[in-house]
Amino acid sequence: MARDHDKKGSEKPEDADRKHEEQGEPVPEGDAELQGAEVESKALDAAIAESEDLRLKLIRWQADFQNLQRRSAKEVLEARERAEADFARGLLVVLDHFDLALNVDPAKVDAETLLNGVKITYDELKKVLASRGIEAFDPTNQPFDPHEHEAVMQEASDQVPPLTVLQTFQPGYRCGGRVLRPAKVKVSKGS
Repeated sequence: MARDHDKKGSEKPEDADRKHEEQGEPVPEGDAELQGAEVESKALDAAIAESEDLRLKLIRWQADFQNLQRRSAKEVLEARERAEADFARGLLVVLDHFDLALNVDPAKVDAETLLNGVKITYDELKKVLASRGIEAFDPTNQPFDPHEHEAVMQEASDQVPPLTVLQTFQPGYRCGGRVLRPAKVKVSKGS
């Protein structure tokens, strides 16, 4: 018996841990190295799980972002189509005025009545354009601006400074702050 006791006492710690593992028993708490490996393994498993969770969230966010982009593009297209349809409806009123004028018997209409009809149609068209932010501008007596005016003539003048708009041949048009068409003008030049 003394021998058995000596054998147990002379057993190496690694052999004792292996013996416990083989028998399915927990390894005694004294083995810090093995417990450290277990903790590292659990931390690695947690990091892998968190990484997978983040990957799945990223995939969902990417899908949500793509859906948002498609939805936004569709809404912009629909808004543009609605705006164009509203503008076209306004122009149809002007077209109706032209139809009425063209269907009048010329023998029954005098020049003044015809001119009044053209004026009504003109005013209606200007109203439709104004509802879309399109407005005419006449730069007469203002300094020449090549971004807003197109000089088609120059004339010497002692009465105004050089590069002043003397006459507007064709008004310009703006939409908001943007020039749709520059005004065609005559500009003064120094003598």
